[in-house]
Amino acid sequence: MTRKTSTITITDDNRDKHKSFKLTEWPASKTEQWVFRAVFGLGKAGVEIPPEILQLGAAPTAYFIGMQATKLPSRLGIRLANELMECVQVVEEKINRSLVENDIEELSTRLKLKGEVLKLTFGFFGFDASPNSESHTKEHPSQKR
Repeated sequence: MTRKTSTITITDDNRDKHKSFKLTEWPASKTEQWVFRAVFGLGKAGVEIPPEILQLGAAPTAYFIGMQATKLPSRLGIRLANELMECVQVVEEKINRSLVENDIEELSTRLKLKGEVLKLTFGFFGFDASPNSESHTKEHPSQKR
């Protein structure tokens, strides 16, 4: 089955305006590792995750992690946030390619893309990407309602 993808075009009036990025969800194993590391990090920080949250699945668990993210040890939190950018490629005229340092010039763009990766990966809308970005998600035919 094909992984979900989304193309984001920045419309904010800043240095990244008109740039487009393709997001591709992680495979289940990568998502699982990311969630487990976040859950274990919160546990070490003394945050109790209600068992019913974990039983509800990935989206509620990820939402809970997001709500508690400031309690993660900073090293782990930064690592987890940076890993979200692995899902992002630059859309150029003829190709999509991996990001390099100068592709994104605004902090707001990076934060917006990370929020969109979370939405794409976990299938929920608890992380607002801003009304100033355009998102077009391609669904596999079996995913359409």
